[in-house]
Amino acid sequence: MSATLNTILWGFLNPGNLLFALLALALLLSWWRRGRRFGIGLGLAMLGVFVLLGMFPPRDWLVSPLERYFPVPTLPERIAGIVVLGGAEEPGVFATHGWPEVNGDADRLIAFAALARRYPDARLVFTGGAAVAAEGRSRNEADVAAAVFALLGLEPSRVEYDAKAGNTIENARFAREIARPVPGETWLLVTSARHMPRAVNCFNAVGWPVLPYPVDYVSGASRGFAFQPLRAVSSLTPLSKEWIGLLVYWLTGQTQDFLPPRPAEDKTRNITG
Repeated sequence: MSATLNTILWGFLNPGNLLFALLALALLLSWWRRGRRFGIGLGLAMLGVFVLLGMFPPRDWLVSPLERYFPVPTLPERIAGIVVLGGAEEPGVFATHGWPEVNGDADRLIAFAALARRYPDARLVFTGGAAVAAEGRSRNEADVAAAVFALLGLEPSRVEYDAKAGNTIENARFAREIARPVPGETWLLVTSARHMPRAVNCFNAVGWPVLPYPVDYVSGASRGFAFQPLRAVSSLTPLSKEWIGLLVYWLTGQTQDFLPPRPAEDKTRNITG
């Protein structure tokens, strides 16, 4: 399935879009005499959903199972290379202002740079597309990543870049074309912990077993009770994307499993050595 079709499908399955559509339907039905009772009932049901989400934010119970699926491994003494997935970069901001802006997934790039220092002989691969034109300039995720690597003290030319991938399965496919891994080599895969199960599924689908190195955790950061239903609804969309992505990739035959097999891992954290 192409990146465009994935985007269209996500537009229909996006929980935020579904909630908005149901609210709009409730409003329209409440104006129609024959559907007024159903419209009012649907509106009250949606209000109840907002209240529940505000009281019980979805972040931890929705994301924690994915973030705990692959523990941070004990790093081997030697590896062949490291692959990091794009998604942390804001190419539109870079094109407009010239500053390599990153978002909440920036831990991917930070961890990648730290691992690159730990393994000075390892090959390094970045994969990400999402080109944006602004102010007469076009920038993509790879452009932003290269600039961020320079700021972090990692020589950008040491990294091999894929700037074509539009989704995770293309990340795996295009990164494999660059790396051309040999059976028996150990390659680390760096991405957000919640995204790691889907990413590993995609790398397995292209015949490239990798060692997951999850970063960028979001669960477990509770600061006590705070009734913020709108914030909870807005967070529902990116958090549920991984579960929906796992299901869609599996049902459409892009991956072989709903959840990837978990290798026996030493759960000791060993981040920078």
